[in-house]
Amino acid sequence: MPEGVLEVARAPVEAGREAWERWLDLSIYTRRRLGLAAGLLAVIALVWFAAVPALPCAAPGGDTCAPTDHSIDLVPDSALAYAHFNLDGGDQYEAAQGLATQVPTLARQAIGRVTSALPGPHGRGLDFGRDVGPWFGGEAALAILPAGGRAAQEVELLEVADTEGATKFADSLTNGHPRTVSQDGVKVQVEPRGVATALVGGFLAIGTRSGVRQVIDAHSGAPGAGSLADDPSARAARGALSEDRLADLYISEHGIGRLVAAPGSPLAALATVVDPRASTGVAAALVASDQGLELEIRSTLDPARASKHPGVLSALPSFTPTLANSLPSDSLGYVGIGEPARTVESLLQGASASQPAPLAAVGKLVERLRGLADVDLARDLLPSLGSEAGIAVEPAPGHGAKTPVLTFVAPVVDESRAAKALAVLQGPLAKALDPSRHGGAFKKRRIGNVTAYSLRVSPTVDVTYALVDSTLVIATDPSGVRAVMADGPRLDDADAFDQATAGLPGEVSVLGYLNLAELVSLVERAGLAANPAYQTFAPELRSLQALGIAVQGSSQELSTDVRLVVGQGAGGSGGSPTD
Repeated sequence: MPEGVLEVARAPVEAGREAWERWLDLSIYTRRRLGLAAGLLAVIALVWFAAVPALPCAAPGGDTCAPTDHSIDLVPDSALAYAHFNLDGGDQYEAAQGLATQVPTLARQAIGRVTSALPGPHGRGLDFGRDVGPWFGGEAALAILPAGGRAAQEVELLEVADTEGATKFADSLTNGHPRTVSQDGVKVQVEPRGVATALVGGFLAIGTRSGVRQVIDAHSGAPGAGSLADDPSARAARGALSEDRLADLYISEHGIGRLVAAPGSPLAALATVVDPRASTGVAAALVASDQGLELEIRSTLDPARASKHPGVLSALPSFTPTLANSLPSDSLGYVGIGEPARTVESLLQGASASQPAPLAAVGKLVERLRGLADVDLARDLLPSLGSEAGIAVEPAPGHGAKTPVLTFVAPVVDESRAAKALAVLQGPLAKALDPSRHGGAFKKRRIGNVTAYSLRVSPTVDVTYALVDSTLVIATDPSGVRAVMADGPRLDDADAFDQATAGLPGEVSVLGYLNLAELVSLVERAGLAANPAYQTFAPELRSLQALGIAVQGSSQELSTDVRLVVGQGAGGSGGSPTD
C-alpha cells in the first residue's frame, strides 16, 4: 500500500497504540494519580460502581438525591487538579451500576490495578467494600496540589458517615509510632513515612503533611487560604457541565501547564481537546444512562490567546453535519469536518505533535502533494467544495478478513471547476500515492451511470474518484463509490449511529462515529478471536456497540462530547446497501 494512503488509513490505530504504550510506561501509582482525566475518569467510576455495593442516599430504602459536592470546599484554590465522585445512590449511580455489570471481568481487572497502589489497613491491599464501605458517606475526591518547584502532591478525601469507623481506618494506616499534631483544632496524625490523616469538615483526608495542612486551611478560611469552590475559573469551567453527573474533573490553568502542556506529561494526549496555550481551566464530567456513558469536556479559553495561538480544533470552522445521509448504513466509522478549504489550511498552519493522528496524516499528504508539482489544493480543488466533508470507513467488499475501504465525500458547489482540478491533479496524485510506479496513471471506468477514474496502487488499494450527484467521492476501492451511489438505508438510518450521536450538538467543528460492534467483529474475523488473552474479555468487548464524538470550537470555549453506547440493545447497522 502506498505511503500516503497508509498514513491516513492506519493513523487511528497508531494513535491508539501510541497512547496505550505511553500509558503502560507509567507506574501504577502515577496512573492512579494523574489518570483521573478523560477516559480513566470513566474507568474508575465504572469500576467503583461495579465493586462497591449500592449505598443509601439520605435514608434507609435508598431514596435518590441530587448530586452533591461538599469536598470542593476543602480543596485549596491553588489545586492543580481536582476529581470528584458521587457514590451515594441516585439515578446516575444506578445507571452506572447496570452498565458495569455488563463488563465484570474488565471491572475486576481495572479495580485490581487501581487499588494495588492504595494504602490498606496494616499494610495489606485495600478492599474498598470491606475497609471503607461501612463508614463511607458517599463522596470521594482527589486533589493534586503543588509541592514546590515542579513537584506535586495528592490528598484523598473520603466522606465520613461513621466517625468511629473512619478513625479506626485512619489508625490502621499507620506504620510505626505516629505523632499527633493539632492545627486549628483539627487533630492530624502523621506516621513516620510522612502520610498524614485528619478528620476535617466531615471528610477523612489522607495525604502528605503539607497537603493535609492546606486542606485544613481551606476549610477554616485561614488568612491567604482560599477554597476551590470560590475560584472563578473553576466555577466557570465546571458550570458548563451537566448538573446531573456521576463524577467530574477540573484542571486549573497551572495544572494544565504542568500536567498537560509540559513535555513528556502523562496527560499530553489531552492537549488537543484542552488547547493549553489558550485555556484558563478545563472541566470534565461523566454522565451515565441506561444506554451507556457520556464524557463532557469543557475548556474555557482566553479569547486573546486563542486568537494569537489557535488550537487545531478550536480553529476549525463549524458546520451542520448532513453527510450521514450519503453514506451506507453499515459504515464502520465516520469523521465529518466543515469547509474543507479552511480546515486544510488550519491543519497546515497548526501542524504539531498534539494534532490528532488522522488530521495530521491529512496534513502530511497535502504537504507532499505540494512538493510534487505546481499544485495548490487550496486554489485548484478545495474552493469548488461545499461547507463540509467527511471521511468514512466502509466494510471491505465481499466476505472474509479484507482491508476496509476508506472513502472521502464532499458536496460540490462547482462541478466543472472540480472536474478540471481533479484532471490536473491526476499526475501528482499518482506519483504521491505510489512513487515507485513509473508511468502509472488513472484510468477511466464506468460505475453504473457515472464516469469514474481509478489507479491501482496495490493488490488491496484501487484509488477511485467520481462526481456523484454533485458530491465528490474518493475511495480506496470502487466499492466505496458504489456504496455512495446505491439505494438503501443510509448511515443516519442506523440505530447504532442514532444512539451514538442523537442529542449531541447540532453545529460542530468535528463529528466522529465508530461502529464498535462491527469493528470488534472485524478484528475477530481477522484472527484475534483465537487469542487466549482476548477470549477472556471477548464477551464484554462485544457489548461495546458504538462511539460518538462531537467537538465545538470557538475563541471562548472548546467543548468535546464523547458517548459510548454499551449493551446488546444498541441495534445493528440498519441494513446494508446493495453493491
